[in-house]
Amino acid sequence: SWNLANRDNDNIGQEHYDAIRSDSNEERWAFFAYDYPTRTQVQCSGSGSGDIEEFFAHVKDQKGGYGFCRVETGDEESRRAKFFLAAWVPESGPNKLPIMVKGNMSVHKASFKQIFRDFNSEFTFSNEDDLDASGVLATIVKAGGANYMGQQS
Repeated sequence: SWNLANRDNDNIGQEHYDAIRSDSNEERWAFFAYDYPTRTQVQCSGSGSGDIEEFFAHVKDQKGGYGFCRVETGDEESRRAKFFLAAWVPESGPNKLPIMVKGNMSVHKASFKQIFRDFNSEFTFSNEDDLDASGVLATIVKAGGANYMGQQS
């Protein structure tokens, strides 16, 4: 597992970051869920080559943690890879984030961002309704400047 308090095993995150950033790799997302009893360790609970919907389908069933996802924006003329960082802070249900873990998340997120450092947008999700792919994509497109998606002049 990867310890976000002392940065032990940063290489676990680095491998996924490099894969997701690479244009020649299939991996599009990875999620790192807390091992709640340790309060500082995260493990890669999943990664995949699917889209944002696949990423969110995975995240909603996980303990709190952090994810990184690649999405494509633009149209046929100009496809662009965009990346977003997600913090999953479940407020209810079986995976509800314990207060002792929640208290450390801002410090740990800074460690996570030392590895997953280049991204266009950042989100915090606290329940399943927040995991809205079209809303998130719209935010990413807006943040990315020019929007060429099917605009007619």
